[in-house]
Amino acid sequence: MNLHEQCLLKYLQNPDELSHSTEALIQNNLALEEQFVINVVAKYTHINYNRKHV
Repeated sequence: MNLHEQCLLKYLQNPDELSHSTEALIQNNLALEEQFVINVVAKYTHINYNRKHV
């Protein structure tokens, strides 16, 4: 069961905890976004200084 499913299950069992579940999803999404940005930057910032530009 992934984090989204866990949050939905917690909400269905206890709707009063929706704000806590929502906060957990927000934090998870931010972490995923940061990791994605780091991977993209690392992939596309590799510069080859030995290559001559003509």
